[in-house]
Amino acid sequence: MTRLLRYPFTCSALLQAPPFPPSLARTAASQQGGSFKRMSRANSLQQQSSSPESSAGGSPVNRIFQRYARQKKMSETCRKWKTLPSAVRRDPDDVQFTLMSYNMLAQDLLEMHEDLYDQHDQVTLSWPHRYDRLLAEINLVRPDILCLQEMQDNHKDQFSSGLANFRYEMIFKKRTGEKTDGCAIYYRRDMFELVDYHDVEYYQPSVKRLDRENVAIIAKFRVKSNPSQCLVVATTHLLYNPRRQDIRLAQVQVLLAELDRLAFLSRMENGTPRYAPTILCGDFNLQPYTAPYVLLTTGFLQYENLSTNTLEPIPGGSSFGKVLLPKKLGITDDCRHETHLDRMEEEEEKSTRLHHSSKEPKARTPSPDDEQNSPYFNQGALKHRFKFTSAYRHNIGDETQEATTFQGQWITVDYLFYTKFQCTNENRLTENNLKLIATYALPTVKQAREIYTIPNMYFGSDHFALAGRFLLKAHKEPSL
Repeated sequence: MTRLLRYPFTCSALLQAPPFPPSLARTAASQQGGSFKRMSRANSLQQQSSSPESSAGGSPVNRIFQRYARQKKMSETCRKWKTLPSAVRRDPDDVQFTLMSYNMLAQDLLEMHEDLYDQHDQVTLSWPHRYDRLLAEINLVRPDILCLQEMQDNHKDQFSSGLANFRYEMIFKKRTGEKTDGCAIYYRRDMFELVDYHDVEYYQPSVKRLDRENVAIIAKFRVKSNPSQCLVVATTHLLYNPRRQDIRLAQVQVLLAELDRLAFLSRMENGTPRYAPTILCGDFNLQPYTAPYVLLTTGFLQYENLSTNTLEPIPGGSSFGKVLLPKKLGITDDCRHETHLDRMEEEEEKSTRLHHSSKEPKARTPSPDDEQNSPYFNQGALKHRFKFTSAYRHNIGDETQEATTFQGQWITVDYLFYTKFQCTNENRLTENNLKLIATYALPTVKQAREIYTIPNMYFGSDHFALAGRFLLKAHKEPSL
């Protein structure tokens, strides 16, 4: 990876960077031939034909100044807080907090896959520049809880030092294999007390759809100013391979089972499980309304007749069938651990059959029932009781469609889900005590084309950060 000049930024609370110096602009122009290249070679000509620079005249240096001026404008106008129209009254015992989720692009991965970035402006790919830009945006948002994906193991201390003013504690989980990155959760220790957390490793030996190294972290917090209030936060980075939606669905099933394990509080009088308010965020590497998204946001997915790998409807094609995960993992079709089905109180911590679980896995002796149909396993459909709502709207095909990254085109793969509702029985939902107040606006696809590519002079990663302001209302028992 070519290392060019580093502009001497200082990390401030403002996302706006200083003006780009002419000497560095000329250096960039000479090394780039005056062109600002796209992320994908296959889409280069098509994208550039409709890009603002394709018709721009003047010298290479002038085009670079125009480019950075446009990126500066976008950094100032796109990324603003949007307050939701439905106002929520704040009572004295309520707690307001900000949560930010960011795939920060591990430098090791950038350099390992440098062909994906050889059409970028190379000036902006150095780690010192990107680190300053990442910190600048975090300082702009000022999150009380910060969830990171692709956090590089040997960058933990540097980030903790750079974020010292936030008085954070950190939880980190490196990917299972040899990759050096993982997921992290930073939380303000003066605001939240860590009650418990689970490391989630999706890799399971001898399980075909769980043979990848992706991970997640789930943390349960207690609010220090009101210990009766608790909150569960999870962050994950799912498999990238666009052709293996089935693997992502299997990872989501494991994640939901682990969420059930940690977020469970008790049972209501009618036996319905009661869960702590939950936020789930990260890079899911899937687009809105695909099969795993449908499962997360509706609580149900019939996958039996979908295509084998893409999980899309294909009349007359090869269908998926009833089996997603083997019974030996002990994860039921309602995305719970079989060992937890009879659980009554949150204090009853039980082991699971997952390899590398936070708790020691419990061996299982095969029984004759394994060879027979069971109402808990392999029925061709999944369901769960977390009623997740996306903090962002996904206006697919509309001019207002939002983008979080570029994968051949500007798309959404990063999400911020929260439990706006909770189940009180099979057919009834009630408002949860977790309220969304505002979101940190994402650029639309049209605006992202103006930004042209990321990372760049003002944005430090190849993903845009997500953030939400939430109100955790004082707990009230739902009416049955």
